[in-house]
Amino acid sequence: MRKLLLFISTIAFFILPGFDQTEQISLSSIDTTIIKAENILRYDIKMKNEGPKPFKSEFDYPGQYYYGLEVVVRPGEKLASKMELVEDSKYMKMLPMGSGGTGMIDSGKEGSFHVEYRIKDGGDPKEVKKWAFDSTVLIIDGVKIIKEFPLNHEG
Repeated sequence: MRKLLLFISTIAFFILPGFDQTEQISLSSIDTTIIKAENILRYDIKMKNEGPKPFKSEFDYPGQYYYGLEVVVRPGEKLASKMELVEDSKYMKMLPMGSGGTGMIDSGKEGSFHVEYRIKDGGDPKEVKKWAFDSTVLIIDGVKIIKEFPLNHEG
C-alpha cells in the first residue's frame, strides 16, 4: 500500500503542475473583424485565468527578448483556402500581419490578445468572415502548444 501511495504521489508531482497551468485558463470571448483597406482578418481574444496563480510563460531560453505566451489561430481547411499561408512550413499557418497582448494573466483576471492575418488577394471578405471560426486558437509557450481552443465554424 505504501509503495502504491508513493507511486501515485510521484506521478501527481510530475503531472499536476502542468495540468494546473493549462486547466486554469478559459476563453472568455473572441471577435473577428475584417479590415478591408489592409486585406486583414483580425481576431480579438479574451481569456480568463480561473486559477490561483498567474498564467504565464514557463519557457526558458538563453536569449534576452522572449515575449512570453504567444496566441495564434490555426485555420481549418475552409478558412485556409481564403487566406495567405506561410510557405515552407510543415504547419498550416496563416501569414501573420500583427499581434499583441498581455504576456501573462493574473489570477482571477482577464487578458486580451489580438492577431491579424493576410486575406488572399481578391478574397471575398464575406466568405472570410463566414469561415473565420473554422479554426483553433493555440496558446504557445516557447515552441510547445500548451492549450488549444477549437472554435465552432459558423458556415
